[in-house]
Amino acid sequence: MTAHHDQRFDNVRIDLDGAAFHGCRFAGCEMVYSGGPPPEITGCHFDDCTWSFGGSAALTLGFLSAMHGGGFAELVERTFEMARQGGFVAAPPPPGETPEQNEGGKADHPLMFRIPKVLKRPLGR
Repeated sequence: MTAHHDQRFDNVRIDLDGAAFHGCRFAGCEMVYSGGPPPEITGCHFDDCTWSFGGSAALTLGFLSAMHGGGFAELVERTFEMARQGGFVAAPPPPGETPEQNEGGKADHPLMFRIPKVLKRPLGR
């Protein structure tokens, strides 16, 4: 994981997959998540940044959109409600790692992903 501490980023594309940002400032940046390892973002400030999805993340959102329009709106709405409530658990542990080492994730949950560690997202400056 590439870690950035107390850095400032201006008008650049930031690839979030597998990165960590602690106490950083972003101004006019394009924040891109492509479905890889979730980023770790703590104590950062965002000013006039855009957020976009590429790769697997974009395909997943497209699939959810198609499901919503294809008769599965209730399922998609419940999925997003679970996300709003923090109802998803950690993904199964990587090979060679036990669930206890993986923050106790439940391997039998039907929808799993690691929740990005976003502790604070101030609006504006």
